[in-house]
Amino acid sequence: MVKATTGKKAVTRRRKKEQKDELRSLILRTAGNLFVELGYNGFSMRKLAELIGYSPATLYLYFRDKDHLLFLVVDDAFSRFKKQLEHAAESSDAAWERLGRLGEAYVRFGLENPAYYQLMFMWRIDYLTEVRDGKEIPRVQAFEVLLHTVRDAIEQGALQASVPETTSDMLWAMMHGIVSLSIQMPMFDKERTDKLIQHAMEMIYRALHV
Repeated sequence: MVKATTGKKAVTRRRKKEQKDELRSLILRTAGNLFVELGYNGFSMRKLAELIGYSPATLYLYFRDKDHLLFLVVDDAFSRFKKQLEHAAESSDAAWERLGRLGEAYVRFGLENPAYYQLMFMWRIDYLTEVRDGKEIPRVQAFEVLLHTVRDAIEQGALQASVPETTSDMLWAMMHGIVSLSIQMPMFDKERTDKLIQHAMEMIYRALHV
């Protein structure tokens, strides 16, 4: 009887945790879309609560205020971004080939998630400059994937560059520019964006490949 009761309690705890995790994910996804739709000033915890069918008090069990919520929405987006880059970075032993796939993965994430990309890179600058002592920051981890791949390419003799950080920044700037143009400028449709990506990769190859 004791074992059965203990087992039921464990199952109940697990279900409660799963329900909390599901609700938290729902809040983050809905909040991300609402931030983009209404802007920071138009967003409110009350509007979010109405949209997901919970009371504002429930939201405050998970998040201190809308700033805290916004930063966690962006953290979550950067975590997904990092996973996509990591998948590309693990696709080949040849670092130069991995760099190309990283570039494609970066642009693909931005084009498939334009609302989140704007939250990540085109909104709150204080998020991008935030320092959290002793804590892992998803945005930093995401760009470490690019930096490590650049270093590997230099070590393998496939990339002529002396400062990996500067080379990483240059590649990042180029990819960010492509995504930003595609998101914000109507004339950059899929065909034009695809051509831009192709020419950018060819230019990088001619300039940096050994």
